[in-house]
Amino acid sequence: MENVQQLEQRINIKFLVKLGKNGPEVHQMLQQVYGEDALKERTVFKWVQCFREGREDPKDDAKSGRPSTGSGNENIDGVHSLVLSDRRLTVRMIAEELGLGKSSVHTILTEHLEMKKVCAKIVPKLLTPEQMLQRKECCVDWKTSEESDEFLERVITADESWIYDYDI
Repeated sequence: MENVQQLEQRINIKFLVKLGKNGPEVHQMLQQVYGEDALKERTVFKWVQCFREGREDPKDDAKSGRPSTGSGNENIDGVHSLVLSDRRLTVRMIAEELGLGKSSVHTILTEHLEMKKVCAKIVPKLLTPEQMLQRKECCVDWKTSEESDEFLERVITADESWIYDYDI
């Protein structure tokens, strides 16, 4: 969608061109009114030229090419449901299934769904509070069981990585 302030400035440019102002004068006036938000000098000159040549519409022309729809809500929901149905799907397989680009699928997985690939499975990057509580309860149960006493004396854990303690 077009920025309302940019459209407003283009309308002002059209008005000033009809008053006979040149490019530098128009740019200076826009800077006085809009300050740092004023259009760049090159852009002002382009619009001054267009209006001098008879252009009447201050709105941007429609852009050619395919619209960007890769990260729409329906695509995010589609990727999410596919990943939940089979966490071993690759980005390429998901892209082919949904008819999206691989980069769009990757963006949806990493930025919108906050997932990453771990050991051939796509999993959330961060654990939910419920998952953390369940993991803590499992560890406490395991620690209190009698069979794990000797094993636990030789294991050091830190940030989901298991490192076996070896003392010479």
